[in-house]
Amino acid sequence: MTNPFAKFRRDEAGSTIIEMAVLLPVLITMLIGVFQAGMYLQAQNAVRGVAGEMSRFMAVEAQKGNGFSDEDIELKAMAVAVSAPYLLHSEGLQVFIENEETQSMDRVRRIDVRMKYKVPNLLGFTDVPLLNLDYTRSVFIPGADLPDPDPVDPGTVEEPVFGT
Repeated sequence: MTNPFAKFRRDEAGSTIIEMAVLLPVLITMLIGVFQAGMYLQAQNAVRGVAGEMSRFMAVEAQKGNGFSDEDIELKAMAVAVSAPYLLHSEGLQVFIENEETQSMDRVRRIDVRMKYKVPNLLGFTDVPLLNLDYTRSVFIPGADLPDPDPVDPGTVEEPVFGT
């Protein structure tokens, strides 16, 4: 007696479609992963570029003597980040300016520009925590308005004596 399914075991006509059905989801997932990694790297580069542009902006404005508040810097950073060439999504971007009251250096103000960005996810059903960027850049600008922590009276400074 012959097995009625024996001819189906030897028939290879549909094997290609079965192999494609098994491999295609894996290949598509890998392709989406490559696109997601590219989006992450582009966002990281954009966040660093915006922070660099903000540091240049603050340095130039400080050299000109123009005053600016933390809110001005935050608004400018948001405007720069959502425009070309960066094109970050405003709903995923947060900008913080950390400007300490007491500074560690004389007449130099340290301002930290901190940016948090949630990279858009191509796979909506997953929430990968690696897609959150957190970048901080420290900017040192002249702070002539800062008080000198140890003022010295010019009349009390002793001149060095050489060759005695």
